[in-house]
Amino acid sequence: MLALALLLALSATVMSAVKLSQSTPAATTTTITAPPPPPPSYSPDQVAAAKKEACGASDTADQSMLAAQRNFFDAARDRQSPQYHPALGNFQLVAMLETQYMQQHLPPATPKNVLDAINNYITAVIALVDANTRELSDHDAQPFVLAVRNAGDQLDKVCE
Repeated sequence: MLALALLLALSATVMSAVKLSQSTPAATTTTITAPPPPPPSYSPDQVAAAKKEACGASDTADQSMLAAQRNFFDAARDRQSPQYHPALGNFQLVAMLETQYMQQHLPPATPKNVLDAINNYITAVIALVDANTRELSDHDAQPFVLAVRNAGDQLDKVCE
């Protein structure tokens, strides 16, 4: 009996030593990536309605921005005049509000060419406001004025 107990104890010790000496297998991580969902598709009516909304918002915003811009350009003829800084502040405010208004009226179904034209116009307006805020000379600000004009022409073209 003692021999059997010793044999079992020795077997348990050997098995424990073998188990401890074995290396544990490395953990394997499997990543499964699902394919991206297909882009949403919109009916022609949805696309037309989105274009109408985006273009209508840009027309509305453009009228306010042009009025503020004209007022500022009139005051900018004499940068020392008391009207200059209020006109600049008004142009900055109107541009900020109206570009935000335009961005809020870009439904998901807006055609890419309209979306790109509106974003280019917004970018050009912001650059012009920045140039005026930094009080660039008329000569140095001219490229920004032309960029707004070109972006506006492109926007008018895609919104026809």
